[in-house]
Amino acid sequence: MLDAVLTSLWLEVASANVSYAVQARVDTRMRSMEAQATGESVPPVAGDMDLVPTLGLKFDDGNAVGSLEYAPRISFREATTNPRTEVQHVGRLLGDWRPSRGLTLHGTQEFVLGQVNLFTNLPLGGSVDDPLGDPIPGDVVVDVPIQPLPEGVDSVFFLSSLTTLAAETVWLGRGLSLSGSAGFSASGGLDATAQEAVPFQYGPRGQAALGWSPAPRHTLAATVGVTDSRFSTGARATVSTLTGAWTHRVDRRSAVEVGVGVGVAYSMRATEEAAPDEALPGVTPAGGRRLTTFQVGVTPPEEEPLARLDLLPDLTLAWTYRVPSRVADFNSRVAARVTPFVDRLTGLVYPRADVTLNGTWALGPRVRLSATGGGASAVGGAVGDRQVVGGVGASWTVSRWVSLEADTRTAWTRSPDVEAARMVWSATLGLSVRQTGIL
Repeated sequence: MLDAVLTSLWLEVASANVSYAVQARVDTRMRSMEAQATGESVPPVAGDMDLVPTLGLKFDDGNAVGSLEYAPRISFREATTNPRTEVQHVGRLLGDWRPSRGLTLHGTQEFVLGQVNLFTNLPLGGSVDDPLGDPIPGDVVVDVPIQPLPEGVDSVFFLSSLTTLAAETVWLGRGLSLSGSAGFSASGGLDATAQEAVPFQYGPRGQAALGWSPAPRHTLAATVGVTDSRFSTGARATVSTLTGAWTHRVDRRSAVEVGVGVGVAYSMRATEEAAPDEALPGVTPAGGRRLTTFQVGVTPPEEEPLARLDLLPDLTLAWTYRVPSRVADFNSRVAARVTPFVDRLTGLVYPRADVTLNGTWALGPRVRLSATGGGASAVGGAVGDRQVVGGVGASWTVSRWVSLEADTRTAWTRSPDVEAARMVWSATLGLSVRQTGIL
């Protein structure tokens, strides 16, 4: 019997399609320095160069698809002022398996390890991936949150790891779907110096969603999610959410999404004591911030409880618009949210409003333009960072193997514990050479 199983497995592997992709990318970047470095004075502008070789393998036999990608980033930073070399190890493992009709299993593992610039590698938030494509019932679009930037820090020795297992099924009946996911994430600084800027955090997460499409243009979804994050400072944040969403496709070009829910947040403030040489009382390694200023309420109490339980809103209003065209295909999304937010620098949980705008223009098959912008601020009496971010990008596919990309981004941040606002920017030009084939 074992021989039969091994023979069947060998025949399936032998009949599968195995392809490879090899790519080399070079990025040259100019960026601001005035609000990122501490200590002795530095020039206001710095120049970097990144070299990113990529090796990818893909296995596809129809019912199972797996891919593996490794893309280390070798950065030559501040080449004209303080030259140094930094390395990031970036990898991704993806797998999809359809064991039977109506059931799909997913698995992902993503990691980043090494010196990471927290601005130039920071996502600006939002998503416009085929907003008017056929939606999967129960599938809720989750925008990337705008993250706060630590003060006085350029690069940190950073680890980011996310493991996710998910399943989707339509066995419940016509128009009904059930999906669920479980995962574990870990991210933050690895050494003591890095953790002073970005505390290390880790914990599990899970989500379950039930979707129903009563009509072709309407989708209803109920989602339950929970995340638990523990920080190296001693802080802890557990957030559970229950959300109902309604998506309505107005016409072939536009769609509206409305989500209403509630979140229950259990949080513990940092317990790690400040270093003896700290100038300000109450300062912890979480980016040199006084954690007490982030608590809900205009005037925080003198003696704050170690743990607190809050009931917070979870609201979403989004509009997507698309103009399909062979000459200038346009996709856009505007989203406004008020959600429970876990600050990655302090570990505190507070209600925060985010507004993000995203657009992409495909000017023919070779040229693509994109723009993104947004802002975030604590609401409901909470005190936190205020942020405004934006960026524009362009890509040109010169040939099947060569492409050019340009990207500019900027971020304005105002922290309640810092007198002056912070403004940073970067501009990047990249060249990619790619080769694909079948093994």
